[in-house]
Parts: sequence; C-alpha cells; structure tokens
Amino acid sequence: MGYASQAGRARTSARNPQAHAICDRCGFRYNHVDLRWQFDWRGTSLQNIRLLVCNSCTDEAQQQLRAIVIPADPVPIVNPRIQDFVTAETNNRAISGTVVIPISGTGNGSVATLTLGVPSTFPAIPVGNLIVVQGMEPAGFNGSFIVTACASGSPYTVSYANKVLGPMVVAGTVAVSVDRDTGIPVINVDNRITQADQNRITQQTGEPPYGMNQKPGTNPDAPGNSDPGLPYNNIVVPQTGPLT
Repeated sequence: MGYASQAGRARTSARNPQAHAICDRCGFRYNHVDLRWQFDWRGTSLQNIRLLVCNSCTDEAQQQLRAIVIPADPVPIVNPRIQDFVTAETNNRAISGTVVIPISGTGNGSVATLTLGVPSTFPAIPVGNLIVVQGMEPAGFNGSFIVTACASGSPYTVSYANKVLGPMVVAGTVAVSVDRDTGIPVINVDNRITQADQNRITQQTGEPPYGMNQKPGTNPDAPGNSDPGLPYNNIVVPQTGPLT
C-alpha cells in the first residue's frame, strides 16, 4: 500500500527531531528553524511585522515605506540680497508712453483744463485721443478721458469733460501717448504695454491702426494678407477678451 509523506518541505529525523511549521505566506510546511521573521521599514527603522516566512517568501524591505530624513537647512549668509518679490509680482500696467507733469489745473464742474509742463515744440494732442491722469488731488481729476481741446505752445493746455470743481492741489502725471481704443500707453503709436499676468497675443498681420488686437490676421484688406489664415499652431482665430 502506498504512502504519501505529510512532511512537505520539512525534514523528519528520529535521531534529531525538529518541529514543523507552516510558512505564513505560501502555506508550505517547513522546519521551524528554517523560517525567518519578516522585517520592513516603518519610519526610520526596520520593524518586525511578525510574519514567519520561508526563504523563498522573504521580501526585501520596501524602501518606499522608509521615512525621508531631510538634512538641516544650510546656515544663512550674512547680509543677503534677495529678489524684491513684492515689486516683481505686482500685476500693474506699465506706463511706457509719453508721461508729463501738469503745472496747474482747474475744473468748472463740466470741463477740466490742465496746463502741462512740456516744451513749446511739443505736438498738440488730437481731439478725440485718450489721456490717462493719475495721482492728482482732488482725485476727481484722475481717470481716463477723451481730449476735447488742446492748445499747444506756451502755455500748453489740454481739456477734457470732467465734473471736478476747483484748482489742482497735488500734481500727478498725465500719459498723453495712449491708444484711443484700449487706453494703454503706447510708444511711437505702435507698441502696446499690457498687464504682466494677462494672456495677450502679439499683433500679427491684418490688425488696423488703433485696433484692440483681439482678432489678429483677420483683415483681408491688409497688404499681403488676402488670405487671413491663422496664427501658428492655432485652429481658430484666438481672442484675448476685453482688457482688464
């Protein structure tokens, strides 16, 4: 009659008996002395996870469970010079057009008139153009306004509709090279300066003078632009939305 051993992978000896045990992972029978404790990382040290396993089932300690020991911060230097992050991250429109200082100003409740400190050869601001007044007191002088009258020469005056009453107390600035549609100061009536953090697309073919640059490349009457086409890597004409 045949006989099947129940010892599995364990050794059985009458002269040197050794206890049998079951591997906690694979379930095979081994001699207890051949099983070993399983250790794994817990924090910064290895910990016994209380599993007795055979040699085949023994895992290497998992490094992803090991705590990362961060070294101490470096010693700071003396007299450091760091980036002025407050200024660098300020989301303001840069005034890069022609900015002048008013010498005097007065308002009669319907029209404000400013006398600007400019040379006698300074060209007159065309009626209908936009100026940006900032930093003046009373604050009623400040804002973006359409020029209603301008007298060049000496004195050089510019007028705009405004409800302020009385004279100027504190002089501010007047930006006179301003895009009449967007209100953004410009250089040589060409380059627009906008806010640092706003997504803007550069002017491309087809943009008319004083355009708001929201649909570049869409004017078929522009020289060399009979086919409006699309900017590089675009499937539709990009739109930037209103200026903020």
